[in-house]
Amino acid sequence: MDPGCLKNIVSELDSGLRAGIISRIHQPDERNVILRVFVRGREHSLIISANPGLSRMHLTERKYPNPPRPLRFCAFLRSRISGAKIEGITQIEGERIVRIRLKKRAAEEYTIVAELTGKSSNVILLDTDGVILDSLRYFPAGESIRAVIPGIRLAPLPHPEAVKEKKQAVKPEEGETWNRAVDRYYGALVRMEELRERKRLLLRVVKKVLEKARRKLENLEGDREKAKADLNKSRTGELLLANFKKIKKGMTEVEVEDIYKSPPEKVKVRLDPKLTPQENTDGFFKKARKAKTALLLLKERIPGVEGEIEYIDGLSYELESAETPEDVEEIKGELAGYLEGGRPVLKGAGKKPQEPVRKFISKDGLEILCGKSGAGNDLIVKKYSKPDDIWLHAKGVAGAHVLLKAGGKRVNEVALREAAGIAAYFSKARQSAKVEVVYTEAKNVRKPKGAKPGMVVAGGYKTIVVRPAKAGRQERQ
Repeated sequence: MDPGCLKNIVSELDSGLRAGIISRIHQPDERNVILRVFVRGREHSLIISANPGLSRMHLTERKYPNPPRPLRFCAFLRSRISGAKIEGITQIEGERIVRIRLKKRAAEEYTIVAELTGKSSNVILLDTDGVILDSLRYFPAGESIRAVIPGIRLAPLPHPEAVKEKKQAVKPEEGETWNRAVDRYYGALVRMEELRERKRLLLRVVKKVLEKARRKLENLEGDREKAKADLNKSRTGELLLANFKKIKKGMTEVEVEDIYKSPPEKVKVRLDPKLTPQENTDGFFKKARKAKTALLLLKERIPGVEGEIEYIDGLSYELESAETPEDVEEIKGELAGYLEGGRPVLKGAGKKPQEPVRKFISKDGLEILCGKSGAGNDLIVKKYSKPDDIWLHAKGVAGAHVLLKAGGKRVNEVALREAAGIAAYFSKARQSAKVEVVYTEAKNVRKPKGAKPGMVVAGGYKTIVVRPAKAGRQERQ
């Protein structure tokens, strides 16, 4: 928040909140403090944020979560300034520092200092002598350019070197106050930051799950190679049977003639000296039988793990391209089996959820549907597709399912390329100059029984190479 914008905010706050009473105090997290101010029959929410990238101060209409137990600074503020009256709100000229003067009783006066200075942002409570009573953040002496700890007098912040600041694009609309305009502007930025953070935390989970699945596949493939090698040990057992009289207990190896080679060759077979000739021979047959059984099991397990990796990789793509908190919650639901504590409770439970499907209109008026998640991809295949619609997907990479609604008409190449461009854009190949996209009639796409969300089998497909693009006109959801 630049000083010019802050000046307008403070001017409105001083005239609007002066003589107001601090009725409630909240601290939703380690960076934000909210003062509820009752003035002229109404209660207002004043947010003071020490978020390094979004430091600001303004009235807000947004609802912030209230922790079940107050954080340290919040509890201290409640003990000192609850019920205090605002005597005035001023800005240090040309700086991003605001002072809120408070009076609780005749001899009880306080000042809240809001330093909205980026990395050093802070909210500080002073007594009448300018001594720090407490602060949102502590800066010990010797570890920063200025100490901020309870019990010492607050020194002015050193003047930073002159830097030409980029003014923020906050401009009130007609009839809008500066506080409302700033709340709107920062509200959008905060939602974006929260979305990025939620995506980051879930992507960390997905990364761990994906690494675990890949290690599992690597181990299974190693077991398969070992089993393939052990499968031939029945032949070694047969060679030992053919040369059984040569074998004595205590031998570490025996030389036999390998009749399976042409011409036959002399080979040495390692033996366990602790075992009898029969036990050594039976051991090779036993390993061969186990290898045969293992290969049958691995034939089923390896494709399953490969499918799981493909599915998790798809979730990773879906998270990276998620556009709203609702999209993230949808994907979080799909990750339920991998999250600790079982299935998470989704926010907004009880409300009618928005379908996780993007909708576009092609240049010639055909509808194009694009899944936002595995559940959205399933909706496209199971709910929206008609036999003659065209199903599309970026070839060989995680991505969204796309459906070009034919509407009983013959689909032209322009519309097909538009839909293919959308399939390429909403895939992990988005940054590529050209992407190969598979397409087929929807009647050729089926979801196998028990398959994870978004997993399908497509047959009779063709391919088309396109540039990734959000072609067409996107409908507002």
